[in-house]
Amino acid sequence: MKGRVFDVQRFSVHDGPGIRTTVFLAGCPLRCAWCHNPEAFAGEGARLRDVEDVLAEALRDRDYCAASGGGVTVSGGEPLLQAGFVRELLKRARAERLHTCVQTSGAVPEELVRSVEEVVDLFQFDLKHLDGQRHEALTGVGNERLVENARGLAARGACVEFRLPVVPGFTDDDANLRALAAFLTGLGVRALQLVPYQRMYLDKYRALGLAARCAHVEPPSAAHLERVRRTLAGAGVDAAVAG
Repeated sequence: MKGRVFDVQRFSVHDGPGIRTTVFLAGCPLRCAWCHNPEAFAGEGARLRDVEDVLAEALRDRDYCAASGGGVTVSGGEPLLQAGFVRELLKRARAERLHTCVQTSGAVPEELVRSVEEVVDLFQFDLKHLDGQRHEALTGVGNERLVENARGLAARGACVEFRLPVVPGFTDDDANLRALAAFLTGLGVRALQLVPYQRMYLDKYRALGLAARCAHVEPPSAAHLERVRRTLAGAGVDAAVAG
């Protein structure tokens, strides 16, 4: 079993609980205006790697992972486009008693989500914009699939941490925040992680010769994030800044 991998980061501390190895897989159905990993769709640096090879790299830090409650996270891009590889990697990681996490946009067919569900301890699921037309303008696709996958995971009792990328002027308008809160509370979810936009990724676009649509956007200030948090709290959702 091989997967198209463009990076493996050891000692990650922001991609799930504890100390983790994060495996970044190439390919994505979205083209988010603020995408921090353009390598995922540009194909830059991606190469085929065996499950055994990737797992062996993760197991180098087994003791640190075990002591911190960490494990293996698969990210992207959209890792569920390579669901077979993800399933086998996380199945093997679980057999080694490592915690498993998938970071997903949810913008994939439902059968791909279901195919990995039994080997995933935690889904980190991004919700970008609840208005379908606005979502398409920001990412290149509508939000129908991700909405249905979010509902399905919640209904089946999966462990899901929903996240909002806070991109000033793009995802943080009051209408979206209120719609997002209504959607989450309708699922019985009352917690949300805020992932602040940052600019460190812009060098990647320059190196790849790509145009970054959000190059002019400044990261949200503490006051800005507090406004977002208060708006969500007023609608019944407890939001906290990730990391």
